[in-house]
Amino acid sequence: MLSGLNFGASAAIKWNGLGFLLGAGLVWVAAWLLHWLRLNRAGEVSDHSPNLPLNLPSSPRTPLHNLTQLHIGHVLFCWVAIPALTYYVSWLPYLHVDQSGQDFWDLQTTTLDYHKRVGGLNAHPYCSLWFTWPLMLRPIAYFYKTSRSVSELPPVVGPPLPTHVGSVIYDVHAMGNPLLWWFSTAAIVLLFGLLIQQAWQGLTVGKSANPAPNSLPRLNISGLNTYSWIMLYLGLNWAANLLPWLRVTRCAFLYHYMESLVFAILALALLVDRWLQSPLRPRRQLGWAILAVVLLAFAFWMPLYLGLPLSPIELQLRRWLPSWI
Repeated sequence: MLSGLNFGASAAIKWNGLGFLLGAGLVWVAAWLLHWLRLNRAGEVSDHSPNLPLNLPSSPRTPLHNLTQLHIGHVLFCWVAIPALTYYVSWLPYLHVDQSGQDFWDLQTTTLDYHKRVGGLNAHPYCSLWFTWPLMLRPIAYFYKTSRSVSELPPVVGPPLPTHVGSVIYDVHAMGNPLLWWFSTAAIVLLFGLLIQQAWQGLTVGKSANPAPNSLPRLNISGLNTYSWIMLYLGLNWAANLLPWLRVTRCAFLYHYMESLVFAILALALLVDRWLQSPLRPRRQLGWAILAVVLLAFAFWMPLYLGLPLSPIELQLRRWLPSWI
């Protein structure tokens, strides 16, 4: 119920927030699919060997067990009715002060019409397509100004410029830490690869090298561990927040990827955490190296986040891609 309340509040801020609700629903559906697959497989084996036990795990409460305690009634109430009510209530203060005479549904239609009228890629110079977002190919320039001399007042509040400086440039870009961004994209790709590998193994049924008499092959899906569920959660939520943009034709921007980016960075954090705890020294070194270069990259690109003065050469050093202009 609390999650439904927050899903509704998220959608009230921006319709993109519905991606979080979709991600939660996908995790729930995936849990039920795995549950049914286990039961069907166990039933098939039982039909062939009716006198043998099913060996279905019943005692520890796994994420699969917990999620399958949520039935369709729970979902309809907590993840449909409560978010919808929260979304409606969030509009009441605006309806109270609005002088246009429009009701709640009129305002929803007006909002939808706005999105239809925004235009395509030619509507704005910094529009970008959804598949460019994971690589941060087109960040957004918010501010650019050149000061020709130190006597000219800078456009931002800051320390005075050194006397030997010629022209300086103030540039503000809405962009992420490039290395953190690209590492997170690589992490989500690796995460999907691991999920596919585990799904393949989970669908493989076999016996041990020295099976006991009358032993049953186990369905490996029941052996999903905590990290498997974390990867499934991150992967499904990343996809739920990105893939709906495939059918969106209006002008969109890099910041529309922010919901998916949250889960991509969490995927990177999961991998780095695992590497830092690995008994293998190369993996620990890789984890520390990623942390170090991400911190260095943050400091290197900080002038573009804060609009700090840069020389033309210093600015060019930070424009790694031509599309970043």
